[in-house]
Amino acid sequence: MKEVTLRQLEYFAAIAETRSVTEAAQRCHVSQAAVSLALGQLEEALGATLAIRRRGKGVALTAEGQAVAVRARQVADQIDGMAAAVNQVHGDLSGRLVVGVFRTLALHVIPPLIDWFTSHHPQVELDFIEGAGPEVQEAVLEGRAQLAAAYEAQLLPDCEAEILRPTMRQVALSPEHPLAARDKIRLAELAPYPAILVNEEPALQRTLAEFDRAGVTPTVRWRSASVQVIQNVVGRNLAYSLLMQPVRHSPEGRPLVFRPVDGRMHSNSVVAALPAGVARSALVREALVALRHHWAAENDEGSLVGGHGFTPG
Repeated sequence: MKEVTLRQLEYFAAIAETRSVTEAAQRCHVSQAAVSLALGQLEEALGATLAIRRRGKGVALTAEGQAVAVRARQVADQIDGMAAAVNQVHGDLSGRLVVGVFRTLALHVIPPLIDWFTSHHPQVELDFIEGAGPEVQEAVLEGRAQLAAAYEAQLLPDCEAEILRPTMRQVALSPEHPLAARDKIRLAELAPYPAILVNEEPALQRTLAEFDRAGVTPTVRWRSASVQVIQNVVGRNLAYSLLMQPVRHSPEGRPLVFRPVDGRMHSNSVVAALPAGVARSALVREALVALRHHWAAENDEGSLVGGHGFTPG
């Protein structure tokens, strides 16, 4: 086998992440011809076709290309890690960090990470891939992201989880709702009232399964894939919902209250999904610190669950 160079792996990792030779060249600050040449040399060295160019549709990785992309990303991360190790001596981090984010968690993950890295490590280039839980984890497994924020129930077999925040579904209500004054609410008590549920799998089926286990048929009037839409509907006292992340107000500024369910509910923690068996880079470790700090700060400021007022969180 001919020699595989670090530059070939660096360029191929960029191709795998961007699915474009043009964008890979821009990211690596070289010409398209240099990236194309490196790809051809890498394929020749490995004796396999790694990528297929599709006119007007970018680049598609072959099965061999997907396997190589993961390792190429690991090598690139290790090279970045060497620079990061030197910078850490001076208290700085640099390099590129790509985080996959399950779309309903984006509001709780992206702003705090941008805030943290802008404040603490401004030299880090931070990017995000938003999508469904399996999609953002596939980005991790394909080497296009270094970690993904998702829910425990969504975890793929080839990923391992680090818990960021233990959570379970809570009843989201307007303070004007007849049940808002209750400390805990049984699912049976919710049955007569209209509900709006998250139209995202596996969240929807898990929510309906909770009702089914309790022998309750909910009155599901509406469904939406947008948590912000659901919060606005609840804030207008048009329906209740079952949500994972408590907030004080809807996006429209109307107050919300969150109450625990009286009875056994399955937990579904927010987790960082990482490729199994892969060492954490300095950037990944710092992202985990940032996210844990964010949710710890929320817990310290006060819970939104229980009670009859609104406490920070």
